[in-house]
Amino acid sequence: MKFLILFFTLMIQHYRGISRSTTQSRTFSRWFSLFRNRAWFQKMGRNGRYALVVFVPGIIIGGSFLMLEDTLWGLPSILAEVALLLYVLSYADFHRYVDEYKQKVSSGDDEGAFRCADQYIAIPEIELCNKSGELHDQVSRTVLHRWFEFFFLMVFWFLVFGAPGVLIAWFSLQYSQLVHCEEKAWRPMHWLSWIPARLLGLTFALVGNFVGAIAVWKKTLWNWRLPADVVLNRVALAALSYELEPQPDATEPDTKLASNLGSKDACDQMDKLQLLHTRSVVVWLVIIALITIVGGTLY
Repeated sequence: MKFLILFFTLMIQHYRGISRSTTQSRTFSRWFSLFRNRAWFQKMGRNGRYALVVFVPGIIIGGSFLMLEDTLWGLPSILAEVALLLYVLSYADFHRYVDEYKQKVSSGDDEGAFRCADQYIAIPEIELCNKSGELHDQVSRTVLHRWFEFFFLMVFWFLVFGAPGVLIAWFSLQYSQLVHCEEKAWRPMHWLSWIPARLLGLTFALVGNFVGAIAVWKKTLWNWRLPADVVLNRVALAALSYELEPQPDATEPDTKLASNLGSKDACDQMDKLQLLHTRSVVVWLVIIALITIVGGTLY
């Protein structure tokens, strides 16, 4: 059933989807604002604040989805889960802004490209630089990480735990952005991302340059401290057969390409990243469908 819910959601999103120009949910921001400036809330500690704002509402709202499964053959639950996924996955639909960025780059409008990326593509975890030589590498990292956080991460936890899983993942992501948890090992998001990021990296290897990407993927597999965006950046570019200049700190992203890209090559690279993302979505859907057929349903 989860495969069908996800499939119908993606079809609706493709034909009637909404592109978001921001990564932050106003609904969650209003919810967090109820507690943010309370003295007692600040005294609860980081884990206590996370539990109150993220975990408790995720369990309560997710539990209401589960209770609907026994009503009218589960139809209300199915409709509610489709609506939830449509809302969450709409934040991953920003292709038109990527296309606008590519147009700015191809026309040589570096300032316009920076404004487009900063306004419509950027995420709090990755700070963009307006230097043309570095901007594209940072945008590539940002696009990869945003696709992961707002699509693959949500799909993974929906398949594992249903509505409660995607709610906790979504609330955790929104919470981490609002409190600016830039620490790379911030525990909830770091561990929520750990398995999905490695699985997506393996998918990149399957749909790209397998020999080069799988070697990079193996190096990142058991590095517990390595953030998701670094893993995905390294494996994706290896899957596209790009060579990177290694950084002295293993936890830092290899963001500089071994050879500088011109505007045409930069646009070609972005096209390849988009194609890599599309192929990975197809692979995940095929695997989910096979598991559903062989194992019944993902419950």
